[in-house]
Amino acid sequence: MPAAWDEQLGERLREERNALVQLGQVLRSHLATPPRTGDQHWLDALRAGFDRLYAHVARTISMKEQDGYLEAILRHAPTLSRQVASMRAENAQLLRLADGLRRDLAAIAPPDRLLLADAGERIVRLLDLLKQHEQRENMAVLVAFNQDLGSD
Repeated sequence: MPAAWDEQLGERLREERNALVQLGQVLRSHLATPPRTGDQHWLDALRAGFDRLYAHVARTISMKEQDGYLEAILRHAPTLSRQVASMRAENAQLLRLADGLRRDLAAIAPPDRLLLADAGERIVRLLDLLKQHEQRENMAVLVAFNQDLGSD
């Protein structure tokens, strides 16, 4: 893969990461101010925000899986094959978690306070898992880069 392609992919991933961070902040803020009674507008805004987050998560994972990001890590550091395999497995699990949340949010009605509280906690947990996953990926990239530097 040409260096320009790697740079373009890196820039697109940075843009997606920034969008995920911003959407995560918006969702956390929205969840911090739940309505006292069933509020369809609040629930609709939560669904819309989560749908946007889901789209960015899916796009980010697609770029990593299909556009060569994980392969680039392996090219620079073949010894990280187990970590890359783990990242791939986590990517699939994160998508499953997000997809389940989307389905559950679609089925919740404003009076379903317990279900809404559970979904909110799961959204926050997903945001935390996404952050932890990104930190592990960043560490793998750092290791790959450092191994690459050491081989010259």
